[in-house]
Amino acid sequence: MISSNSEVVERLVSGAVDTHMHTAPGAFPRHDTDFSAARSAEDHGMRAIVTKNHHFETASRAQIVREELGFEMLGGITLNEWVGGLNHHAVDGAANFDADIVWMPTITAANHLENAAVQMFETEEEEKGGISVLNDSGELTDETLTVLDRIAAHEMVIGLSHLSPTESIALVEEAVDRGVEEFLVQHPHANFLNYTHDQMRTITDLGATLEFHYICTTEMMGNAATVQDYVDAVDIVGPENAVMATDGGATANPPAIEQFKSFVAAMLDAGVSEASIETMIVDNPRRIFDLD
Repeated sequence: MISSNSEVVERLVSGAVDTHMHTAPGAFPRHDTDFSAARSAEDHGMRAIVTKNHHFETASRAQIVREELGFEMLGGITLNEWVGGLNHHAVDGAANFDADIVWMPTITAANHLENAAVQMFETEEEEKGGISVLNDSGELTDETLTVLDRIAAHEMVIGLSHLSPTESIALVEEAVDRGVEEFLVQHPHANFLNYTHDQMRTITDLGATLEFHYICTTEMMGNAATVQDYVDAVDIVGPENAVMATDGGATANPPAIEQFKSFVAAMLDAGVSEASIETMIVDNPRRIFDLD
């Protein structure tokens, strides 16, 4: 539901960036194609959107949208099984298409396969060990370290995706030492992550930014979070360490742009200041993705 003060919502959305959106084509039904999502965002005056796919890279698709429409769509690659997992060659390949972000494993992450209520990775049961960035001794694997070095070399953002909080904190700590500068912690309230406030403080103190998703307030994600949860988290880490995004695109929910506007309205109605919201949807995303 959009706030009664729709003029304020529209003004805040103008110039904003949705840092997490899913578009068609994809393995799962989506509301928008790359082009219709870009046109919708542009119609609302948004500065950019970042598109993600669980199976393959979106950087080349974003490149086509930028060339055809002149709108700033950004993309990257998710290091799931379909691209070879923690594969530094996949990172280098995506860099050839000006990828902006590398997401760690999502639906083929070991943590997701062990803890998520909804599974989307169809394979033989005995093969469902999943991908972890840690070895049996709790240290980052050699493959992970090589991936971090390639991400640093290409000056990409890291998305922590569905890694556990323990994995993510270890990865960020090491990646900072290797030269990676920007990190996004996707949906920390999701039931298969469930970051504590202490873990949120720890990972933001290391330099990461929490990415709150409107989808987590919907039935699709089991109502994993409430708007008040987000307000409380912002109070803990500060708006300078958070972004608001949708994780939108699934046909079970409204189109992403409608979710984005509803998120802004809900945060306003919960008492979050316009300045704080602008920090989270305009200033921080532009800094993270080096947008003017």
